[in-house]
Amino acid sequence: MNDTLFQMETNRLKPSENYLIAAKEVLHNLIHATSGIDGVLLATTDGFEVSSIFQKDYDAGKLSAVGSSILALVQALTNEAKLTGCRSVILDAQDGKIMISAVPNNNQPMIVIVVTKQQVLLGQIMHGMNKAINHLVELDQQYHSK
Repeated sequence: MNDTLFQMETNRLKPSENYLIAAKEVLHNLIHATSGIDGVLLATTDGFEVSSIFQKDYDAGKLSAVGSSILALVQALTNEAKLTGCRSVILDAQDGKIMISAVPNNNQPMIVIVVTKQQVLLGQIMHGMNKAINHLVELDQQYHSK
């Protein structure tokens, strides 16, 4: 994982329409193939919503901004602890969990935020999320290669 993932880039590409359609399908597959997910969101690393699917009433713009900030702060914390490659964060609340993970696209780095019910199998959620992230990276290469 690249430590510059969360740095601002001025040459960042806007996701193509084909990428957005394919990414929405990836999110759809994740939320419907993995039990216990209330919502999934794809956002830019600087905190802007790209695509989302929610089964509850969430503010995607706020989740994007805060999720991006949290992952960037955790990356700074792991750097201070001499750890490299911060990939994900799991937040455990009384009535659910939030998982935030980097999507290390070469052309358009992003984050995925998954909101779950409290009673979920974290391993199952992480497996589904990692599978979705790998697919999003493949889509970035397919639709944004120069």
